[in-house]
Amino acid sequence: MAKVWTGIVVVAAVVASFLLVAPVIESGTSGSTQLFQAVGTADGGAD
Repeated sequence: MAKVWTGIVVVAAVVASFLLVAPVIESGTSGSTQLFQAVGTADGGAD
């Protein structure tokens, strides 16, 4: 059971770190990337 929770925590940490680093990567590029535009559109288009 501990291995299951460890896996969940690792996956959550990877996802959280990507979400924290993504805006920094995007702002560091000269042009906005389609990946972040797609994620932003999909994330904000639900309402």
